[in-house]
Amino acid sequence: MGDNKRVLVADDSDTVTTVLVTALELEGYEVDTAVNGQEAYEKGLTGDFDLVILDQLMPGLLGLEVIERWRHEGRQISTIMLSGVDDDRTVVGSFESGAVDFIRKPFRLPELLARVRQHLRS
Repeated sequence: MGDNKRVLVADDSDTVTTVLVTALELEGYEVDTAVNGQEAYEKGLTGDFDLVILDQLMPGLLGLEVIERWRHEGRQISTIMLSGVDDDRTVVGSFESGAVDFIRKPFRLPELLARVRQHLRS
């Protein structure tokens, strides 16, 4: 199960956040949330997260900008990018910025949880 792994869920959708937090807590993970890019950036700098699930399109900073700023600050945080935008630029940009995975919205919860488990095992 979770083994005290810490996950940050950063999404501006209350519905997505609620679904992810509930599912991740049931898996045994400790979960924190951010409602915009700036909050996600700040929590990533100050928190000790094993994984971040980060929405690409959020108020303040885009998900790509958050990852790039963390990298600039020397923070390497395993990040799964979520996006409803399904174009090559967003997908490739996510990986080039340092995301370890990319999941398109609407996502299938069992698949997302399987990917979370896989990334937290490695």
